[in-house]
Amino acid sequence: MSRILKVMIVLLAIAAMVAPAMAEDRLSLNGQMYVRGWYMDNDSDAGSYTWVDQRLRTGGKYSIAEGVSVTFRFDVTEANWGSGPDGFGLRRDGSTNYNSMQWDRAHLDLNFGSFQVRAGQMWSGVSATSVVDAESNGIQVVAGPVKAFVMLTDDNDGAQDSDALLAAVQFSQKMDAVKFDVFAGTQNDNDEAVYVVGADAVASLDALTLTAELDYFTGDAAEDVDAMGAQLYVDAAFAATETVTVGAKAFYAMAADDDEKQYSYLGNNFGDWKPLTKGVGEMGGEKFTNFSRPFDFFKADYEYQADGVTPGTTDGSAGVMALAGYAKVKATEALALAGTIAYLVPEDDDMTTADSAFVITATSSYEMLQNAYLDATIQYVDVDAPGVEKELGFGVGLFVNF
Repeated sequence: MSRILKVMIVLLAIAAMVAPAMAEDRLSLNGQMYVRGWYMDNDSDAGSYTWVDQRLRTGGKYSIAEGVSVTFRFDVTEANWGSGPDGFGLRRDGSTNYNSMQWDRAHLDLNFGSFQVRAGQMWSGVSATSVVDAESNGIQVVAGPVKAFVMLTDDNDGAQDSDALLAAVQFSQKMDAVKFDVFAGTQNDNDEAVYVVGADAVASLDALTLTAELDYFTGDAAEDVDAMGAQLYVDAAFAATETVTVGAKAFYAMAADDDEKQYSYLGNNFGDWKPLTKGVGEMGGEKFTNFSRPFDFFKADYEYQADGVTPGTTDGSAGVMALAGYAKVKATEALALAGTIAYLVPEDDDMTTADSAFVITATSSYEMLQNAYLDATIQYVDVDAPGVEKELGFGVGLFVNF
């Protein structure tokens, strides 16, 4: 065998061994698999009911070159057990008549150091409460302390109607123990043209952390319907010990008139900020009731009864005034506990049949094995309104992170 041929064989063998390593270095994967069980009882004649669901989430990043990457994320079998056709399981037969697979991230990133560009399908938002919050297609740039993005949320099927756009800009700065953001956003779709401006601040003072945010909305919600919103959020968290944190939160949202529509965020609310149900573990972000942001609590679920307006026909809102106390405890290295108690009343009780609401949430997270968790949540909601029943919900889930 010639010397050249021997050298070529050695080089091919080295290439065969190095190529997989190079491919593995370029691609990093992460994700989560869960199986959850649920129980719900709202004191209605229908009684209680239970269900089980699951989801496999996989995300990854291709590191193409220095400063160049592509990110993706998708979910499969995200559905309730038994919802697949013909009893073959979720998405086993390729049927498309149920929603068990979604792609929610697919974007490229260019990092020039102090200037970054992201384009594609992504999540983006601004403010401590994600007052602009969307998962959609668009482009985002970050230049030093400034972040700006614009998303095309609906092309209206290429019709002559205007495309639906969402855009926001945020300026962030940190001085010693205080970080603050100033931001503005807009949401436009045909007759809808809504704007938000606001500011937030986070101050870390030894064991005490203070967070505050003020938002103001204006513009047009639709033809002859004004957009409005003025809301305040304050959170004081105190680390009593290395394992115990206690705190209090306050919420305020101004009520709307009959010819107005309240906004508490812009976008599709993909991030779904949930300060009354978020605790510890993966189950801590879930919610049984229809409310999400406390500013909306008396908006969608209970009929309006403004003078001269048929209940359910107005875009008005009762607003909210609420207080919540909470605690988080790291009981052991493997077990974490958290709980929240909240009391809410409408800012204008003439705009709703509800007088008040009481919400209790408790969550736990137990690491059974490395990266394997048993998480649980229990929630109780009592709304003082005609025909509205008390709700008790419980959920437990197995989670594996990778």
